[in-house]
Amino acid sequence: MTSRERVKLVIEHKEADRVPLDLGAMRSTGIATIAYNNLRGKLSIQKGLARMYDFVQQLAYPEKQIMDIFHIDVIDAGQAFLKSNDNWKEWTLNDNSKCLIPKYLNIEIDKDLTVLVKDKNNIVLGKKPKTSLYVDQTYWVYKDLPVIPDTFEDIVKHMWAIPSPPWHLNIFDDEEYKLFVNNIKELYQTTDYSIMLAVGCNLFETGTFLRGMENFLCDIYIDKKGTKRLLDFLVERNLRLLDRVLRGVGEYVDILQFGDDLGSQDRPFMSPDVFREIFKPRYKKMWDFVHSNSDCKIFLHSCGSIYEVIPDLIDIGLEILNPVQTTAVNMEAERLKKEFGKDITFWGGGCDTQYILSTATAKEVGEDVKRRIDIFAKNGGFVFNQIHNILANVPPENIIAMLEVAYEYGKY
Repeated sequence: MTSRERVKLVIEHKEADRVPLDLGAMRSTGIATIAYNNLRGKLSIQKGLARMYDFVQQLAYPEKQIMDIFHIDVIDAGQAFLKSNDNWKEWTLNDNSKCLIPKYLNIEIDKDLTVLVKDKNNIVLGKKPKTSLYVDQTYWVYKDLPVIPDTFEDIVKHMWAIPSPPWHLNIFDDEEYKLFVNNIKELYQTTDYSIMLAVGCNLFETGTFLRGMENFLCDIYIDKKGTKRLLDFLVERNLRLLDRVLRGVGEYVDILQFGDDLGSQDRPFMSPDVFREIFKPRYKKMWDFVHSNSDCKIFLHSCGSIYEVIPDLIDIGLEILNPVQTTAVNMEAERLKKEFGKDITFWGGGCDTQYILSTATAKEVGEDVKRRIDIFAKNGGFVFNQIHNILANVPPENIIAMLEVAYEYGKY
């Protein structure tokens, strides 16, 4: 059974030969480059340098050797791009280990050794202080306005619009679109990985990136008209992107990854009624378009406690949920599998990153993985991944234990 077949089968809620495994198919199922370098060292992999494709979260692409060792089934479509070392430049991480980052990034280091991440017009979108492991947003294009504006410009000027492959390309340019299509087609034809393409198409998060979290949380309650106007603008923009994507690579991509963190640790960011009024119909419009124009599966990354809106997400066509944050309120693994396991695939929830992966022993990590596979894997509908990214402080022994146990124990 190929990886592509295996993933497809479990998304259809059938048991394959084993539970499929993911490591780094998108920007919330991956691994911090510091942890990845430590893992490479533990495995005596010395050739070349890790490629840190996501500067904001400092995430590395898992290379083929690592994916083979741990039987990884899914790949980020971004790995079809920047294949030559000429597209990368060397970078020093916080622990003084080395990696490569994309040359196209516009980065400057100031006198305090703070890293400034800029757009093409040299606006500083984010800063990474010397001792920090992440980039913090510093620019919100509409934050200082009293209300949401009537018209929208420069909506891509925010930190999370700093591109990771393939979004360094402008797919509305014919030559760059041709490269986009051909590279993903080649990845599909020359590997048997299940291919995931991140399209984002965020609504709630983009509102917070443009207005700031505090402003936008107020907007959705006291300026519903303005909020809907902004979201409708985003939806139409997203539909143009989705149309271009699906016309070019819809037959080569298995999973389209959307993202919107809708929950905090103990509750959703908004009431279910507000979600249903403002956000649900707009997600539905995008997801209906995908289902009407392709066989791609809809994957939503949403952190936090979102139990109250999962039925609504299923109702409008969601097929895959990530990261399955089982440590959040009402998100217990048993409860999720019992109530929603027939309708949705849980992509994640396979190891507790909040309290186990970074601090427990390798044996304890393995036991946590086994317990979660016992809950999630029956009758399919489960792709193994830890809850969100593997952080920089996770020991390589724990990463190895997690992935090895997931592979061996996950056999049906």
